[in-house]
Amino acid sequence: MKPIRSNELEFFKELIKDKFYDKQEQINSEIHFEADKLAEKKKSTFAKECGVDKDLKQLDKVNQQYLDFIRTKSVVEQKLLDKVNQVANAVSNRLERLSKARQWDSHFDGFNAKEDGVEYFTNKLDEVCYQEAKEHIKKGHKLYHALKEKRDNCKVIVHTGSDINSTVKTLQKEMASADIRLAIPDQLLQIAVK
Repeated sequence: MKPIRSNELEFFKELIKDKFYDKQEQINSEIHFEADKLAEKKKSTFAKECGVDKDLKQLDKVNQQYLDFIRTKSVVEQKLLDKVNQVANAVSNRLERLSKARQWDSHFDGFNAKEDGVEYFTNKLDEVCYQEAKEHIKKGHKLYHALKEKRDNCKVIVHTGSDINSTVKTLQKEMASADIRLAIPDQLLQIAVK
């Protein structure tokens, strides 16, 4: 008896594999074809056979109700959104005119109804209210307007070339008129004697 050689063994293994693969594919195709025919025949009664035919009818009914609600909801939503935008535009236009007349730094034309609420306008009005209040207080504040002049005077005093004692005394007086205390110990102003 002659033993099978390795290359012959490999050939037969591949041949067997290919032949069985082809046959398996043919059988799978037949099964698929027959299953399609049977499923097509049973499809109309299969839901009843599974006991879910009434549930499916109920699902269809409530799904239609849901879809009708979604359609009407979007119509109502759009109407309300249009009203919000209409009122917001009126508020925005009025505040923009006031902004130009009163020379505010804020603009009121960036309202987005889907993202912003009334807080958009109230927050901006709070900022503008603070700006106007600040300007009003500045106008009545005497020292605020005199402060720059007093600062300039102090710079001039320092650069006059006078002796240290008279410079410091004059500087202390000028700064005191702005309610700023300049504390320099007298020991620093004394001239060292040898």
